[in-house]
Amino acid sequence: MKIGLKSLCLLLGLALLLVWQLEGLASERRWGASIALVLYAGVLAAALRRARPDGADTDACPDYRVAYATETGTARQLAQEICKRLRKAGFTAAPVALNQLSTVPVPERALLLVVSTTGNGDAPKTGIGWDDGEVSMRYAGCPFALLALGDRNYPRFCAFGLDVALHLQAAGAKPLFAPVQVSQADPRMLDVWFRQLLPKAD
Repeated sequence: MKIGLKSLCLLLGLALLLVWQLEGLASERRWGASIALVLYAGVLAAALRRARPDGADTDACPDYRVAYATETGTARQLAQEICKRLRKAGFTAAPVALNQLSTVPVPERALLLVVSTTGNGDAPKTGIGWDDGEVSMRYAGCPFALLALGDRNYPRFCAFGLDVALHLQAAGAKPLFAPVQVSQADPRMLDVWFRQLLPKAD
């Protein structure tokens, strides 16, 4: 059973209420039980935060959702940097793993994608199974932009990222600008991405 932080707080409150309503229990035992319950709830809350996918806050609908597909962590770091720059510009932005898009709301302004390609055009681990045929359809009419990461030494350079963009466009999503392809995290091409993105966010 999945439990959220709000539910955990409610359960903690009920447990504390029951402890203090028990008859025949010494005051020091009630305090001891209360402290133990609070500490246990803290451990559970920390575990919940670690287990939650990035951006998997179903109550939030940010201006920008930044979906990343990564094998080594580079795309995730770039997604976090994009979120940071957008927030500095006055927008709300939240990252999410690409294969977790089904768990979050469609953003208000645009979906931004930071997608790595591994091997010979393969999906990285957080991109496997990202679209079951319904996920991309949720983004029909939604603006999007792709930052594709790869290595030009491979024949299918950025193939997975470009395939993700094609899926979204075929479903009716609208590209903000042409995909930016980056080989080995070339800072010059990353600068091209940011120069195109930030004016679109004005």
